[in-house]
Amino acid sequence: MFKNNIRLLDTIPNDTIILEKNSRLILVGLLEQGWSGQRHLVIDAQAKDAHCECIFFILGSHDSSFSAKIEAIHRAPFTSIKARFRAALTDSASCDIEGIWKVEKKAIGADTYFSHHTLLLSDKASAKTAPYLEIKTDEVKAGHAASVGKVDEDSLFYLLSRGLSEYEARTLLVEGFFEAELSAIEDDDIKNTIRNSVVSFLSHAKNEK
Repeated sequence: MFKNNIRLLDTIPNDTIILEKNSRLILVGLLEQGWSGQRHLVIDAQAKDAHCECIFFILGSHDSSFSAKIEAIHRAPFTSIKARFRAALTDSASCDIEGIWKVEKKAIGADTYFSHHTLLLSDKASAKTAPYLEIKTDEVKAGHAASVGKVDEDSLFYLLSRGLSEYEARTLLVEGFFEAELSAIEDDDIKNTIRNSVVSFLSHAKNEK
């Protein structure tokens, strides 16, 4: 049983996680090394009041590939499974994240959510996202969101007009992109680890230009 448990992962495992009654699990992923093939992670909420929150940060460079299927299954009442992905890709890196969220008929009061947002920092980088919801009861909260794009040009222009170099401006915008999810993590050591990795990643992206 997981009680108020937080885990820091460096990959998406091929695994099935069983959520038991009253469990609280937080998975934080800092993914910097890609893999071959597609990973498949199943999060199975089998008992009442089981909760899992996944916050994954993907920093893709070179020709790294991040391909995964995340499957969330609500089987019992008042369960919660939420997953949020933030990715920044440079060089010819790619990510392909498929989210399959299922709420069974008995899972009244379930709260479920999937999001995947990607910044493409080079013309060769690519991303795909495929959220899928299968809801078998009306008494739930369910949602999804996805976006793939480049650094906002209006925001970049504004920062450049304030005297920042292009690298400084892009760095601020990318850091802000990740900070939107970092604020949800209570563990300061984990937050600082991810922030330092983002800085190193952006330094690489600058040197590759």
